[in-house]
Amino acid sequence: MKHKAAFLSGVSIYFCFCILMAGGSFGKTWGKSQIEISILLFEILAFMIPTAFMILFIRGKDAIKIPVSIKQIKPKNIRFSIYLGIITCLLSFLLNILFLHFGSQDVSGINPAAIQGRDIQQNFLVYLVSIVIVPAIVEEIYIHGVLFGVFSRYAGTKIGMIISSLVFAMLHASFYNFVGPFIAGLLFSWLTYIFKSIWPSVIAHATNNLGYLIMLWITDTYSAFGIWKYIYFVCFFLLLLFAYFALICTEKLLLSGRVPKFKLPNRPSKQAVCILTLNPGAIIFIISFLAKTVFKII
Repeated sequence: MKHKAAFLSGVSIYFCFCILMAGGSFGKTWGKSQIEISILLFEILAFMIPTAFMILFIRGKDAIKIPVSIKQIKPKNIRFSIYLGIITCLLSFLLNILFLHFGSQDVSGINPAAIQGRDIQQNFLVYLVSIVIVPAIVEEIYIHGVLFGVFSRYAGTKIGMIISSLVFAMLHASFYNFVGPFIAGLLFSWLTYIFKSIWPSVIAHATNNLGYLIMLWITDTYSAFGIWKYIYFVCFFLLLLFAYFALICTEKLLLSGRVPKFKLPNRPSKQAVCILTLNPGAIIFIISFLAKTVFKII
């Protein structure tokens, strides 16, 4: 097969989406008391099975090489990753509230799993593992360790970042929670590229997850005290503050000359995009995403 890696990437994404949807259905039957266990189980299955699938079936010169170097795990890079993780958390939180507002939806939609503050407080370590750490690792291994590498190989760095970020956002299967994950995907893929390792993006991703979990705890625990009157302004202020810190770090990286230039595609961009998106697996995934988020038939 001429474009085997592109075809198999589409198939693997569809498998990932199906397992995540199955996890959502099973999670409803298991009840709130076991929600963190169901999230942990299906996160591992949804992202590790497609990863193994891609590694197993793509061999030779196109073999998957997940960038796992720890050479760039330095304090300043960790700090930069944490800043970006906080930014994505605050930005996603504010955007979700904005879209829920314009869609005439209740703000409780920011907590689709209905995680309660007291549960987070009582089982913090369990939530830390199942919602913060493990999802960040397995999602980054698949999205930016596997897919981003395949997409960049076909379409160059810039388009590879955009397509992998679209996949990341679509796998969240939410119309209201789309822009935030897309922006997060762009930042995480950029971290992976400039540091040639998924670990900075894992750190940023885990920081994002932890921040969002804390936001859910705060809003659920203190909603009766009128926290919603102030949280928008606090989040916006913190967003500007950490954006400033991140820009300082970015400036230093650019001035040091350690940020590699984006790689150009080895074929016309339109052709590369068509190869990656107009294959059976990718088409079925897109249709399934629309059926879930727009037409509500899944």
